Amino acid sequence: MSAAFVPSWKRATAALALMLGAVVLAQAFTPRARLAALSSDLKLETAIPRAFAGWRVDNGTVAQVINPQQVALLNTLYAQTLTRTYVGPAGERVMLSIAYGAAQAGELELHRPEVCYVAQGFQIRGGGHAAVQADATRVPVQRLLASLGPRSEPISYWMRVGDDVIPSGMQQQVSRLKQGMRGWIPDGLLFRVSTIASDTAPAYAMQERFMADLLQSVDPRTRRFLIGPVSPSHSPADASVAATAP
Repeated sequence: MSAAFVPSWKRATAALALMLGAVVLAQAFTPRARLAALSSDLKLETAIPRAFAGWRVDNGTVAQVINPQQVALLNTLYAQTLTRTYVGPAGERVMLSIAYGAAQAGELELHRPEVCYVAQGFQIRGGGHAAVQADATRVPVQRLLASLGPRSEPISYWMRVGDDVIPSGMQQQVSRLKQGMRGWIPDGLLFRVSTIASDTAPAYAMQERFMADLLQSVDPRTRRFLIGPVSPSHSPADASVAATAP
C-alpha cells in the first residue's frame, strides 16, 4: 500500500510515536546534576592570596578593572566575583578579575571579555593565543587588546567550564554540550588579567609571569578550582567533585 493510502489513524499513531521518542531522547540527554569543582565552600576572597612571589594587593590605587555588567546582573550570572589590582616588585601593576558561576546553562554562562568590553564602548583588536606554564601544567590563554580613547588595555584570560580549560567562545559551547551529554551541568570560571599599556609585548609577558606566579603560589585545591584537573584523563567519577541535584 502506498503512503498516500495509509489510513489517517496509522499516520497519527506514527507521528505520536515519533514525538514520544523525541521526548524520551530529550529527557535522556538533559543534564540533571551539577558539576561543581571541589566544593561550594571555597571563597575566592580568602583562597586567592593578597601577597605572593613579590606581588601584593595595591590598596592605595582605585582599581580600573572593567566589570561591564550592572551589579544586579553580576549577582545573577556569578556566584562569586573577585576584583583586585596587584603591584609587582618593580612597581608594575596588574588588574585581576575572577568570576565564578555554579551552573553553565543558557543565559547563566560566562560572559567573555570580547563581548563585555565592546558593550562598554571599547574596540577589540589584536588578539591571539598563548599559554601560561605553571610547573608541569600548561594553561591555554586568549589575548585581546581593548582600546577606548587614549586607554590601551592588553588582556589575557582563560575560562574553565567544568573540567575543561578553554581559550575561545566556540570551545566554551562545545565543552558545555560535551559535558551535558554526560549528564552534567558544568560550573564555570573566568580568569582575566589586564594592564594599562601601549606596548603590548612586555605587557603580555608581565601578565603571563603574574598568572604563573599566582598558580604556583595557591594551594592545590584552589589551583584545581582555577584550572581544573591537571590530568587530561580525569573524569568526574574518580575525583573529588561535588555533584548535587539541581
